[in-house]
Amino acid sequence: MVATLTAIADRAPTADELCRLYAADVCRFAALMSRSPADAEDLAQEALLKAVRGLPGFDPSRGSVSGWLWRIVANAARDAAGRRRRWSDLVIRAGIMTPRESQSVEDVALARIRDGELRRMLATLPLRDRTLVALRYGAGLDAGEVGRVMGMQSEAAGKAIRRALARLRARMEETPR
Repeated sequence: MVATLTAIADRAPTADELCRLYAADVCRFAALMSRSPADAEDLAQEALLKAVRGLPGFDPSRGSVSGWLWRIVANAARDAAGRRRRWSDLVIRAGIMTPRESQSVEDVALARIRDGELRRMLATLPLRDRTLVALRYGAGLDAGEVGRVMGMQSEAAGKAIRRALARLRARMEETPR
């Protein structure tokens, strides 16, 4: 894979190359960012589709393919979270469900996901923390790469990731088993 990344460092990759090189990492990221497997599939597909459509505008002189792609993926996750929040607000305002009912539906869905407790606790973190953890562990980016995607210095990204993990650990320790 490194040889392939090096080969495309000076040009835009083809859609096939982009998907072959990054699809698995994008799917892992999406799984950590989403509340259900279906949402994860939708997020990964949407992000990769946006990236493929954006390939003609990719300029290798402005940065790496990886950095460009992860900015697209992180923005797609942020957009999806906003849509989900707006939909939930609409459902509650329309009187279809009360806030308590919508939470219990979410809890039922989360209980069915493999590694449900970890995913549930991850879902309770703020979007920024979830994004940091998902980029680091779902996408396998190092702190420097996470920093570039998030617009932070490498050291600041490393600290932010450690803080997000500390908050996640604290929430997991607070939850009775």
